Amino acid sequence: MPELPEVETVMRGLSAALTGRTILQALVRRPNLRFPFPARFAARLAGQRFQGFTRRAKYILAELASGEVLLIHLGMSGRISIVPAAGRMASLGEFYDDQPASVGEGAHDHVVLELDDG
Repeated sequence: MPELPEVETVMRGLSAALTGRTILQALVRRPNLRFPFPARFAARLAGQRFQGFTRRAKYILAELASGEVLLIHLGMSGRISIVPAAGRMASLGEFYDDQPASVGEGAHDHVVLELDDG
């Protein structure tokens, strides 16, 4: 399980990369992780803008323009990938440039967010 410093690092990276970005579409690839997703989860995320990110213990809180908060937990071995439309990571995590051709469709890509900047 990621330790607190790793969760803080992920939260700061998300803040730098996603604050101000708008979610165009959310895809839920696995509807039942530890708990089922809330009703209309993907529909509620579509059109939302990330206002900022904070952390509470090992939970990452993504503050949305609607006033709702997207709660993120990395679980035992979770990760978050930020991949531009071209399919190759840029600046944030550039050393992970060996992404598969079908980014977002892997067995462990549970939620995929398409953003306004690609």
